[in-house]
Amino acid sequence: MGMRHKAVKATLDVGSSEEWNDDHEVNFQEEIHHKDIFLDVANINEWDATQNTSTTNPSITMVGGFACARLRGSGGAGNFGSIRHQLASAPADITNHLAQPSVHMALNVETPTADNATHEFGLMANASLPFAGNQDGAFFRIDNNVLFAVSSDGAGETTTNLGAPNQFGNYKILHTATSDTFFVDDNETPVATHITNLSTADLTIKLTCADRAGGDNYLNIQATCLCVLRQVA
Repeated sequence: MGMRHKAVKATLDVGSSEEWNDDHEVNFQEEIHHKDIFLDVANINEWDATQNTSTTNPSITMVGGFACARLRGSGGAGNFGSIRHQLASAPADITNHLAQPSVHMALNVETPTADNATHEFGLMANASLPFAGNQDGAFFRIDNNVLFAVSSDGAGETTTNLGAPNQFGNYKILHTATSDTFFVDDNETPVATHITNLSTADLTIKLTCADRAGGDNYLNIQATCLCVLRQVA
């Protein structure tokens, strides 16, 4: 999906200034892109926070000079700050493997506490509770300050240990019927590819951080983007 000039030229064709200056038009090509850049309340209103059990509600704010949606797991160990994308203004799944979704997330993960699972973000079943065992999806998890790529079909998990997480990261997951592919900072070179425990369930985008015995945890979400195939049949 992109914007292009209305006039379409072949290589070395000559065009006119009128064609060049004419209004652009949307060109969906093979993919549809849905971006959320968290600058005002209209963005956060596309997200549901009813799974949030933290004493701090998700908010749009400035962190270190950058606007973001800020989650905080607070109020006691086991509480979590969480948001999930909505469909038609209600919590719901928004894609599945048939659409070959690719989710991109620009995140600031403030220093996680080194006890249990503290962060999860990616594609997960809408109805599943954050940090539930074997929840359907393809997502990243931070557990004991270690980043994992996770694929789950609802019955079991395939995981890859990716080492200590960076505080600032560009995370990408491509979910298809035959594989889950995970990227961190480099959108061309996978850090993990899974071909087992692949979900065939409907999924949404969900991001969560948990309060643990070691204290509160934070997740600052600068932007997300969901890319899906354009339906052609």
